Amino acid sequence: MHPTTIIELALISGAALVTSFFALLLPKKGKKIGWSISCLILFSGIIFYAIRPFIVQHQTSEAIMKLEKYFNEMYPEESWLITDTDEYKVQSSVTLLVRFESEPKIVYKYIVEDTTIEQVDLWLLSGDPVEGSGIDPHHFETN
Repeated sequence: MHPTTIIELALISGAALVTSFFALLLPKKGKKIGWSISCLILFSGIIFYAIRPFIVQHQTSEAIMKLEKYFNEMYPEESWLITDTDEYKVQSSVTLLVRFESEPKIVYKYIVEDTTIEQVDLWLLSGDPVEGSGIDPHHFETN
């Protein structure tokens, strides 16, 4: 689990516990409202963290489809492999990694947003930079 996820879950749990503590101090009518708020905080957090992977997977699938459409127009004679970066964040842009069959040693990094697709980086499969390697990237896009 990612450290920020642990912190987020701790904050949600802490808010529910603090609300529960204050509910104990309130009169009978206020206790019901306090417990209701505490349960609402807790269940909202549980529901969000339960559905978040599905939201991210949907965003990633849409981004892959957009990138494939883009590649079919730009490189119709090529084939490629697209992978995601395993980031489970709900955000407006999706980062994808691409390896073309004609250049199996180079990894291209693309950012796909609603209306734009941008190549932001490239490196060798070994993790070394392409510059100085003697390999000429054929799919390098200047922005």
